[in-house]
This record gives sequence, structure tokens and C-alpha cells, in this order.
Amino acid sequence: MNKILKRTLVTVGAVLGCAVLAVGGYVVYIIASYNRIGNQTLAVDTKATAAQAKVGETYTAVSYNIGFGAYSQDYTFFMDEGYDEAGNKTCGHYGKAKSKETVEFNTNGAILTAQKQNPDFVMFQEVDTRSTRSYVVNQDQKIKEAFATYDHVHCVNFHTAFLPLPLYDMHGETHSGLTTVSRFKITAAERKEYTVTDSLSKLFDLDRCFSVQKVAVENGKNLYVVNSHMSAYTNPAVREKQVQEMNAFLQSVKDAGDYVIAGGDFNHDLLTNNPEFPYTEVAGNRPFGETKKNPDWISQYFDKDGKSPLIEGFKVVASDNAPSCRNNDIEYEPGKTYICMVDGFIISNNIEVVAHETVQTQDSRKEYGNKGYAGFAYSDHDPVKVQFKLL
Repeated sequence: MNKILKRTLVTVGAVLGCAVLAVGGYVVYIIASYNRIGNQTLAVDTKATAAQAKVGETYTAVSYNIGFGAYSQDYTFFMDEGYDEAGNKTCGHYGKAKSKETVEFNTNGAILTAQKQNPDFVMFQEVDTRSTRSYVVNQDQKIKEAFATYDHVHCVNFHTAFLPLPLYDMHGETHSGLTTVSRFKITAAERKEYTVTDSLSKLFDLDRCFSVQKVAVENGKNLYVVNSHMSAYTNPAVREKQVQEMNAFLQSVKDAGDYVIAGGDFNHDLLTNNPEFPYTEVAGNRPFGETKKNPDWISQYFDKDGKSPLIEGFKVVASDNAPSCRNNDIEYEPGKTYICMVDGFIISNNIEVVAHETVQTQDSRKEYGNKGYAGFAYSDHDPVKVQFKLL
């Protein structure tokens, strides 16, 4: 064997050896860093002056998934897959937000949108505190400062070790959660975990939970304000289990005779086959005239007979004036991008629903990726709002 060939083989062997060590080291790092957060008692930052909610007063609640500040109208996400009009698979591109400036812009726009609703309660999802994907912008702190006279609770929904995917725009390390603010004093708060997959994919799967905030009512009962973010990228059995876990909590509230309003991103289509909205004139009973095939991440909350898994004594409140979510396999363009309604509320029957709607955002500042279309100016979700009375 000549010297050149020998050196080449040694070099190739060394490179391959280093690659194997790097991959092995990363696997050890991922396994060592994996842990579930579990159920927790949550700290309440108390600033509200109103001690109790009142019976018969009209209150406003808003739920808003702010999408870690990344989702301008021109943004696509590498984990989001979908289908084009011909049924061919499509997939997004980016692993993190395009810039820190975009994250700041979208976060501020989302907060201002929520403030304009004059809410008594707001449930925010995908609120990052120190994540690579959002350039370490502390979105929770921004919300806390904007709602300075409200009680505030932040709950870690999921955290991940550094994810080197996609290789061209690495997602990185993530710390993301649920932030809830209340115009009334929160007397107690807790994190309740959802089931996630138990396969090896759990090392890259996102932890999930809902947070529960308790507010006193003048009649001696309690109002439970729940902030929920269910799984998207997981198998049907896990999604079904999460629905059952929410039902178990709802049952406990019902047994005590208390009030509950649960808002959030349910990652289930809340309109298709919903008996409240019989879209019989649309093929397949699909809202918003959507004709494209459902992406794999979305589940159906109602079956073909209009039945849902929700227990008796509660109702689903979802709006059909506008969609609350867009798919991120392609840039947002009305008529081409898949749209749906996955954000809404589950409300106990001892609460009267006065009105509800999806709040469409719009912003034409192209330097931050917006195209001027109505909807999804600051996130891949638009906020949903409900006005209600305690009975």
C-alpha cells in the first residue's frame, strides 16, 4: 500500500470515527437531558386589585397562541407538512424565527392586539422565555409588563435540549410555556401534565400540559381559568388520552359546582361536524370553504355524527367568522394556505356565553414579512375571544 493511499484511509477513518463519536455523544446528551416536568404548584405574581368575580357581570376572555414570535405571513416551519391542491406533500422551511427584530415585532403586535380587546382574562400559548428559536427574547416578561395591573402566572409547557434540526437553520434549545393574566386575584394556580408518547421519539417530542388558575366568585364558588395547549405532532392514542385528561379535570370542577372556562390551542378541528355549525352547503361539511386535504397534525373533535368526547355539563365555544390557525407548510396566501379552527373554549353550562369571535389581525409592514392580508399578522394563529356571564 503506497503512502498516499495509506494517509487517505487513515484520514477517512479518523473523520468517520469523529462523526461516530459526535453522534454518540449527542445521543447521550439528549438522553441525559430528557425529563418530564410533571404536575406543579405555580407561583402567582399578584398585581390585580379586584378580589372576586361577580355573578351576572359580562367578562371577556381571550386565548392567543403567539407562535414564539416567528410567524409573519411569509414564514414557514420545517415540521409543518401539508398537501397542495393535487394532494402532493408540502413542507415548511425554517427552524427558528428569521430575526430577533421579527420576534420583537410579532410579540409586541400580539400583546397589543390582546390589550385592545379590554380582556378580563388572557390565555397565551407558545410563550418563549429563553429559546434559540426566538433569539432568547423573553416574551413572558413582555406580557407581564404590558398587563402590569393583572395577576400573572407563567407555566413551562415544554423544554428541549439543543435540537440541531434542520441543519441549515437549527431549532436549538427551547423553553416555552403558557402565560395567563387575570384582572381578578388568582388564589391558586397549578400545572397539570398531559400524557405524551412513551416511544423513543419522546426524546424529541414536546412535553404538554394545561395550567389551572383559581379565582374566587362572590357567591362562594370558584371560577377556574384554564390555559391549554394539546399536542400536534403525535399519534392519535396520545391525543385521545389528553382529551380524557382534560375531561377528568372538568368532571372534578363539575362535581364541586364551580365554574370553568378553558381556553387554548386544542390542535383539534372544532368546527367540522360541529352540530352548532352545519356547513351542509360545503362539500365534506368543511368550514371556510376549505377543500385541501387535512394536514396530518390536525385531529377532529367531532365525529361524523356530530358527537364529541366532551363530558356532559360543558360546551365547546368556537367561532366561524374567521379561521384561528393556518398551516405553515407554505407562506400565507388566502385561498391557497390550509386554514382551520383549533382555538376556542370549553365552558361549563353554569356560564352564559354572550358573544364570541375570532379576532382577525392585519399588518402590512413588509419589512417584517407581512403581505397585507387579513389574518395571521403576528402568529400562525389569530386570537379568539368570548364574552360571558357567571350564572
